[in-house]
Amino acid sequence: MNIYGGIMARYLITAVLLLICMAAFALSSTTNSVPFSLDTVDPDINIIAPNGGEAWYIGDTNDIIWTADDTNLTPNTINILYSTGGTEYFPLAESIANSGSWPWLMPEVQSYSARVKLTALDDFGNLGEKVSGAFSITYVPPAAPENLSVDISNNVDAVITWDPVTQTIYGTPITPDGYIVLYNESPYEHDEHFYYFLWDVTSGTSFTHPRVAQHRDQMFYRVVAYKDYENRLASIFAAAKANPETKLSLEDIKTLFLAGLGGEK
Repeated sequence: MNIYGGIMARYLITAVLLLICMAAFALSSTTNSVPFSLDTVDPDINIIAPNGGEAWYIGDTNDIIWTADDTNLTPNTINILYSTGGTEYFPLAESIANSGSWPWLMPEVQSYSARVKLTALDDFGNLGEKVSGAFSITYVPPAAPENLSVDISNNVDAVITWDPVTQTIYGTPITPDGYIVLYNESPYEHDEHFYYFLWDVTSGTSFTHPRVAQHRDQMFYRVVAYKDYENRLASIFAAAKANPETKLSLEDIKTLFLAGLGGEK
């Protein structure tokens, strides 16, 4: 091959390589997407009701009220759950709209440490979660006894009487299982810590406090109607009668009762 022929061959090889490179470049062209921001923030949930401390009654319908905010909130991803003890949660409503309110028919189970949990999901997979404060679910209680009176005309005993309770605090009919008679030597009318168990009356609407007028200058009484749906109070009253020196207050009775239900609110 002469020199001219060698030069032409090199040119041809170079041209072929350039064509191959141009073809490869054409096949690997790219298109840029529009700018976007990645959402890494969980939805913000606030439970308005229940928010802790409410007394909700079995058979009532109460609204669970909340707010859930997120710029990319996925539709129909609100889940509502509840717990009677704050540990195991049960579904109430699943995959519902972010309406801010959901009516809840209260379950037939007593609890003083019930809680509600809400969750919400956004389009980027971020999960928001909120748990309410503890609230109570109980039966509608009897109304307070009226016309409480104390007769110490014999200067020995105090005969305590009151009108029978026939209605709940809602005005619906009820027959109490009994009445708790409490006493105090000072007039702390609304302080449950200073009213102590004297007796429980399961028949009639009177109780005689023997010989109290002989030994006390003054005495104050309080009567509470009760409905013991789950038979938890009988053992508490029996223990109080067996050990009257312990001076079980109304507050103590409620604490012992709540302990049997799995916690205090």
